[in-house]
Amino acid sequence: MKYKIGVLTSSRADYGIYKPLLNLFKNDDQVEVHMIVFGMHLIEKYGLTVNLIEEDKFGQVHKVYGMPEKDDILSVSSGYGELIKQFSTFWASNSFDYVLCLGDRFEMSAAVQSSIPFEVNLAHLHGGETTLGATDNIYRHQITLAAKLHFVATPLFKKRVTQIIGSEENVFSVGALSLSEIENLYLPDWKDVCQEFSLPNCPFILVTIHPETIGVHENIEFASEAAKALRELTRNWNIVVTMPNADVQGSVYRNMLTELKKHYPDKVYLIENFGREKYFTTMKASEFLLGNTSSGILEAASFGKYVVNLGDRQKGRLQSQNVVNVAFESSEIIQAAIKVSAMGEYSGVNIYQRNNTASNILNILKSEEL
Repeated sequence: MKYKIGVLTSSRADYGIYKPLLNLFKNDDQVEVHMIVFGMHLIEKYGLTVNLIEEDKFGQVHKVYGMPEKDDILSVSSGYGELIKQFSTFWASNSFDYVLCLGDRFEMSAAVQSSIPFEVNLAHLHGGETTLGATDNIYRHQITLAAKLHFVATPLFKKRVTQIIGSEENVFSVGALSLSEIENLYLPDWKDVCQEFSLPNCPFILVTIHPETIGVHENIEFASEAAKALRELTRNWNIVVTMPNADVQGSVYRNMLTELKKHYPDKVYLIENFGREKYFTTMKASEFLLGNTSSGILEAASFGKYVVNLGDRQKGRLQSQNVVNVAFESSEIIQAAIKVSAMGEYSGVNIYQRNNTASNILNILKSEEL
């Protein structure tokens, strides 16, 4: 039997997470992959990462446009509606045995919501999690309600999904997909990454800061406090930044980081997209992580890295013992950075890491009656 699997991907983040499963799909004669590409992948200022997807050749690439380029509230809201319109046309003319969807972003929610009347069989990854500092929390639960299969990262998240859908059926605790077989993952050499991205081979902090999408009026103050802290931290470290995603008021942080780069051109390095393997190499080479990205919560522990987690964006998410939480207050950020820099390498467990995550997902997809 041939399984026709669609994969919804809207950003560098979800595409990197899918990679272990996509590699299995590519080597399985029973699976026919269709990459459904939209969102930031199709926008030039975010690196036009659809080109990387086409180069990887995991399967046929479908492009669905409609993502807003501006990040004010009105643009995001109207863009949500436009994506629903564009995806409605797509679902009307395309069918799949299963469609994978991941996470909690607004554009992923729009793609999913438009599929409901078409009764698309959705398989959702990373449901049941909580991020109280982001409207992503709402989008994630919306996606959960629309999905038929659920691949969650921990037993607690399985319990939450069960509560949301009212049933334990088709809810599987498999671990975080991005960590699947990570101990065997080939990573590029750090010196090669430095050369490709024009980075100096010096001690650095890996920084990713996204806006808080609840209480958005506070982001200007938060960005200012983060800038104060980063200016001080340049005294001891270089700052390597992966730029923010397309969220409401993401431009507040992009503008702050661009301005910081102008003042510290030899200390601050702004990267739009490393790609999964090069990002992991960079994480491994860093002194520690600073920001409010989910990779600090999900992945950093597997690379022995401590994380200074800012603000409330990841509040409510289960954390391993490598995470130090602080407010968006410059003195707190600086003190936490000094603290974790003295702690060396994290040697504890990562609560999100499980064996054979990707292969377990593939086996479940192929075992379900479609």
